[in-house]
Amino acid sequence: VSDILFLEAYGHYTKIHLTKNTILSHQKISSYEAMFSSDDFVRVHKSFIVAIKKIGLIEGNRITIESHQIPIGQTYRAHLNSLFFK
Repeated sequence: VSDILFLEAYGHYTKIHLTKNTILSHQKISSYEAMFSSDDFVRVHKSFIVAIKKIGLIEGNRITIESHQIPIGQTYRAHLNSLFFK
């Protein structure tokens, strides 16, 4: 779990992006959202869940984790702002 950067919905599958590689899982992203702690992971888009501690930069409607750019969905922006900008 500590190697997970973010999870990406991929149809009925989920891509789990790790520090060194990517795993394709047969579970839907919603299964992982229920499985992982909200202290460690946050949903930022209908297709993305990110590891909070791996976030490098939040700028505009994008999150940067290492070299990856992840969009922030309008639905999830308020919750994300409440986590970081209290």
